[in-house]
Amino acid sequence: MKSKILFAAFLAIVSLYSCTTFKSVKSTKSINGTFTAFYNQKEFSGFFSISSSKLRLDIVNAFGLSVYGLYAQDNKVFLKDYQSGKVYKTLKVKGEDLSQYKPMIIYTMKNFLDLCANTPHNIEVLSCKKLNGKNIPTSIIFKTNSKRFRINLQNIKFKRLGGIK
Repeated sequence: MKSKILFAAFLAIVSLYSCTTFKSVKSTKSINGTFTAFYNQKEFSGFFSISSSKLRLDIVNAFGLSVYGLYAQDNKVFLKDYQSGKVYKTLKVKGEDLSQYKPMIIYTMKNFLDLCANTPHNIEVLSCKKLNGKNIPTSIIFKTNSKRFRINLQNIKFKRLGGIK
């Protein structure tokens, strides 16, 4: 009986750990960290990972478990609900519509390291931080005619795989 309880506790810990572990984008070089986003008077927090061709934002709940993932790769952007496994290609979920931000998300992914020096009219960079000799945006606003989507980045780190510098 004792071994069954220990085994059940072990399985619970392993499954909880697998839900909370953030997997960064697979790239030789990426920038990772945490974020806080503000949209439509709501606040979201989570983890981010970005390279020149991939972006991932995982939104976490109060327990630190990932509930949604915003993915961008090449010219595609989609939202994944981790609880149901459903993928939203239109970025419309639970009454919120982020579809109008798709072009800005793609531009940010492809030009992240250049945002502090050069931004289009619908993206505003509020602050930047020097990291590894590069200016990294730490506060970004995506603007449309009627709404704003603000993202603040924290705990930013460069990640290199395979010793590539």
